[in-house]
Amino acid sequence: MFDVSKIAFEGDRILANDFVRTLPRGSFYTYLLLTPELEPFYVGKGKGIRLLQHETEALRETEIYKTNPFKCNKIRKIVSLGKHVTYRVDRVFGSDEEACLRREEELISFYKRRCDGGILTNLAAGLGSLSSRDPLTAGRQAATLSGVVHGNPERTTMNLFLQSLGQVASVPIKPLNEYRTRLVGAYPSPKSLKNVTMRNGLTIIASALASGLKIEPRVIIPRKFTIAPELENWPLETPPPTKVEGVIENGAASDILKLNLVTLVPAELPEDEAFELNSAQAQRIISLVGEKTLLEFDLI
Repeated sequence: MFDVSKIAFEGDRILANDFVRTLPRGSFYTYLLLTPELEPFYVGKGKGIRLLQHETEALRETEIYKTNPFKCNKIRKIVSLGKHVTYRVDRVFGSDEEACLRREEELISFYKRRCDGGILTNLAAGLGSLSSRDPLTAGRQAATLSGVVHGNPERTTMNLFLQSLGQVASVPIKPLNEYRTRLVGAYPSPKSLKNVTMRNGLTIIASALASGLKIEPRVIIPRKFTIAPELENWPLETPPPTKVEGVIENGAASDILKLNLVTLVPAELPEDEAFELNSAQAQRIISLVGEKTLLEFDLI
């Protein structure tokens, strides 16, 4: 049975800082970020004061939060309620980075990412993890649509970001640089659509989250937005891009208009279009995605 009972440290930020500074210089360790209720929401591996930097990044007024806005919104929500993140150092490995990486993968597998039905906000499943390198394991095409795409770091960045919000068969956002020539102005889908799906909701949530917006009446959600890859557990040998411009692709944009989930704000260029929400539309999205989830991550 997987053992999570023997931990090296657990406590608040001040005590965590004191603890990691007692470790031998250069020591690797696995760690978890916990809610005030002591539920893990992020697993990482690092050395020095790495475990403390997530909170600093989340609260800093820069675009650093775009590396994992899901995780950073979680931290900001905790702080906004006057509460504190709890820090847990799981194990210390000295100079054995490979063992540290293996343990990190074990922890992520145990608690599971939200897209896998778990509780973690991690975008990737751990360096070298087979589930991260091919999360759908249904062939090359499936991996291209929604998983890790070898040789394509831009698509991989977008796929991992969307999959961190919820599991979908194909990702409705694409890197703008590979989609620009096929991008057309949004219009209501001519096909018959019977039901609103989670994919429709996540199309809207993805842009709102990346843009630092809330799901509320009169909000203007851009069709184009920027995401930076999370460098921890980057799953490709290809170096990660500094940032990636993403765009809601043609079919997904048409579908959310056809379903009256949003109202189009036209623009001269398709990538400059936006979508406005009225009261009824905002409530439909909240009902679809779930009030608890959106509250938890400070989207409402």
